[in-house]
Amino acid sequence: MDLGLKNKVAIVTGASKGIGAACAEILAAEGAKVVLVARTIRHLDPLARRLSKRYRTEVAFVSADMGMRGSADHVAKKVLRTFGRIDILINSAGSSQGGVFWEVTDDTWDSAVQLKFLGAVRMVRAVLPTMRRQKYGRIVNVAGNTGRQPHPRLLPGSTANAALLSFTKGLSEEIMKDGVFINALQPGPTETEHWGTLMANLSRGTGLSPKAFEKEFMKEIPMRRVAAAIEMARPIIFMASDLASYMTGRSIIVDGGWTKDLA
Repeated sequence: MDLGLKNKVAIVTGASKGIGAACAEILAAEGAKVVLVARTIRHLDPLARRLSKRYRTEVAFVSADMGMRGSADHVAKKVLRTFGRIDILINSAGSSQGGVFWEVTDDTWDSAVQLKFLGAVRMVRAVLPTMRRQKYGRIVNVAGNTGRQPHPRLLPGSTANAALLSFTKGLSEEIMKDGVFINALQPGPTETEHWGTLMANLSRGTGLSPKAFEKEFMKEIPMRRVAAAIEMARPIIFMASDLASYMTGRSIIVDGGWTKDLA
C-alpha cells in the first residue's frame, strides 16, 4: 500500500533509538526526506548514513536537546534551510523514569515536563507557521498510555503524557482549518533502551529482582509480552500519512490490551 509519503519532509525527535528510530526507518523506506533529531551526534550520524544508503533518500540530522528552550526553533530553521518545507512532525523524544512517589526527585519531575511535554509543545509551535502557510501538516505526539491509565510508580511520565494528550486534543480544533492535523499514539510497554532501567526502578522496595518484577508485570498485559518499537512506529506512520485524512485530535492506544477501557 502506498502511504503517499514520497518526498514529504518529516522531522522525528528522539530519533536515535527506540520508537523514533523505527519511525525514521519506515519514513525512509517510503521515500520521505527524513530529519533525525536527538541529543547525541554519535548515534545520529551512523543511522542517517545507513538509512540514506539503504533507501536512497535524503536523511539529515540535527543534534538538539528538546528539553532546552530554543532547541525547537533551531531545528525548524535548519530543516527549512535544507528542504524548504516541513510536512510531518513526529514527537518521540523523552522517556520518564519512575519509582515510589516519595522517592522521586524534582529532577525527575522536571525532566518529564521539560522534555516529554514542553519539548513537544515547543516543537509543534516551531513548525506550525510553515505548516499553516503550506495549508498542510501532519503531527503525531507519542504520549504513553499511562496518560490515560496512570501507574502509581510512573507518575512523572503519566502526568506529562496526560498533559500531552490534552494539548493534542485542544490544539486540533484550532489548526484543522489550515489543513494541519494532530494526533497521538499511546504506546504500552515497549522494548527500548531504557526498559531495563525502568524495571529496576519499579522493582525497588518490592522484594523482587528486576527480572522477577518484569515477569509479574507481564501478567498485567493480556498479550503477555513487551512490544517491539516497530509495532509502535507503524500506527504512528499511518497517522502521519494521508490515509488518516479524516482523523485529528485523537489518540490510538497500542498496548497489548493493557488499558482497561472500552474499545
